[in-house]
Amino acid sequence: MKIYTVKEEYIKFLSGFDSRVSMNKKEKRPYVGIVLQIDEIKYYAPLTSPKPKHRKMKNAVDFRKIGGGIYGAINFNNMIPVTDSEICLKIIENETDMKYRELLKNQLRHLQRDGYAICATAYKLHAMCMKEDSSLTEHERAIKLRCCDFSLLEKHYKEYSVKMQS
Repeated sequence: MKIYTVKEEYIKFLSGFDSRVSMNKKEKRPYVGIVLQIDEIKYYAPLTSPKPKHRKMKNAVDFRKIGGGIYGAINFNNMIPVTDSEICLKIIENETDMKYRELLKNQLRHLQRDGYAICATAYKLHAMCMKEDSSLTEHERAIKLRCCDFSLLEKHYKEYSVKMQS
């Protein structure tokens, strides 16, 4: 497991179809995340920096604490499909802000330890969100509403991939 960023142009493209796609902060500190394989599509799951509330929250199908919340969390609800051409490996050693560099190192260490459970959570959420609303419980529908529209984004991700290849 590694930490990545996503190119600004691609995020803008997807956010044109789904307002829940998280935007970069004008690339001053672009959001970072991990890349997971769900069926034949790679998904980028963004990380969030630590907040006091994370330590009290419980892991859920759309949220997973990193190091018990000490090092932030993974926001599975904001996952987006990505191609290799639209992600960039984050070189932690090149980070000039020492405090941020240490946070990234700690996040990566805990993410690698928890890799199997992270992948299982992402797969479970994706599968749930791809179901028809009528087959979901009220609680599952509420979770789906706060997630990116994976089905819609996959359609446009494929269009983007074809566009970039031509």
